[in-house]
Amino acid sequence: MATKSQKAPEGAPDRRLRFEATIHQGEMERALSRVADLDLDRVSDPSGDVRLLINPDELARLLDEGYEVRLHRTVRPQPLSPDLVMSDDEAVRWLEERVQGIPRQEGS
Repeated sequence: MATKSQKAPEGAPDRRLRFEATIHQGEMERALSRVADLDLDRVSDPSGDVRLLINPDELARLLDEGYEVRLHRTVRPQPLSPDLVMSDDEAVRWLEERVQGIPRQEGS
C-alpha cells in the first residue's frame, strides 16, 4: 500500500516542524522544575539548561505559561537511519549484557 506524502499543503504551516529550544524562567520567574510536568520531549543539555524539542503549539503554550523560550534550530522530521535500528537478536543480546548478574525469579 502506498503512503501519501506527509508534506504540508502549499502556504500552510508544517505541523511536523520541531524546534530545539532552551527554557528559562522569564520575567515571571517560573520554576523550571514545572517544565517536567508539561509532558514535553526533553533532550540532554551539556550546560545543564532545560533543552526541549517542541512544535509550534508547544512553543505557544510555554510562552503563555510565562517561560522565556530561546530557539536554537529547527528540527525537521526525517526517516530513522537503518544503521540505528537493532534486530531483535541484537536487542536481546544488548539487554542480556546489561542484566547479567542480576538474580532472576523464575516463573514470574
